[in-house]
Amino acid sequence: MDDWIGLAIILLIIIGGLFAASRLGAPPEQISEEEFERRAREGAHTRAAMFALQQLLHPKAAKAIEVQQDLKHGYYNKKKIPGDGDDAEPGADSPGKSATEERDA
Repeated sequence: MDDWIGLAIILLIIIGGLFAASRLGAPPEQISEEEFERRAREGAHTRAAMFALQQLLHPKAAKAIEVQQDLKHGYYNKKKIPGDGDDAEPGADSPGKSATEERDA
């Protein structure tokens, strides 16, 4: 009896695999533009919820993401690090003065 149960399970797995393989070859269903926009909005909410959950479960990873974003924008320990590609502020003649200080002077 156990042999028949095992054989039935193996056959179900094979039939399920063949069915799934046939569905992979089928062209995707056509959806309207409104349906696409609705799915995109729902997907954005789901991704945001998963990101928030990940931040709760892994606070060090969330801190690492913040540090990477700061480094990408040129900040490290909340200080701006001057680099080769930095543009001078418009109207700033000396690096020590800000535009508001020059306007007030």
